[in-house]
Amino acid sequence: MRMDARPRQSVAPTGEKIDMFFNTKTAGLRPALAAALIAGALGLAAPAQAAKLGPYFPIPNGFNLTGVARDSLLNIQASWLKNGLDNLEKARKEAEAAHDEAKVKDLDKQIEDAKAEIAIASDTTPGPTQKERKDKLLTNVNQWINELDRMATEQMKIAIMSDGGVAMTAEKLNHQYSTFADDLQKAKRDASIENWGK
Repeated sequence: MRMDARPRQSVAPTGEKIDMFFNTKTAGLRPALAAALIAGALGLAAPAQAAKLGPYFPIPNGFNLTGVARDSLLNIQASWLKNGLDNLEKARKEAEAAHDEAKVKDLDKQIEDAKAEIAIASDTTPGPTQKERKDKLLTNVNQWINELDRMATEQMKIAIMSDGGVAMTAEKLNHQYSTFADDLQKAKRDASIENWGK
């Protein structure tokens, strides 16, 4: 994975650093925002998603984007969904042991939805199903990008408010998270994704 997507930023001066950071990040988000506004105006619904970032589906630990972009993203998604399903099933056992019937019922629905999404994600049948498979993947990739942007912003705030080793660590994490987000943005625009499901 490339690690030189953006130059390293120094902690000072504060005002200049904040402007540079937010100008860079918001510029990358504008196309997605415009697309969302257009979709809303046309009455287009976003693809339904079972898996949402949170306690059961945390951000992936890493993003190995070597090789064909579509295959790499599908592999990341497969591991992410499997890990989330494992977390849900573990939580269900705990809720069942605690006799929390309401939580068990809620988790059963989430488990059912996760399994359905895994089935779509692994369906290689040619035809219309590939469009749904692609939409699900891009929905999840966009979730990861948005979360990485949020994490990068949080680390930038820490770097600005701190100094010494704390600031250096936060700056490195900001660079790492921003690089991951940039790499995912590039991967989702790869020809292997653009030409898929048409």
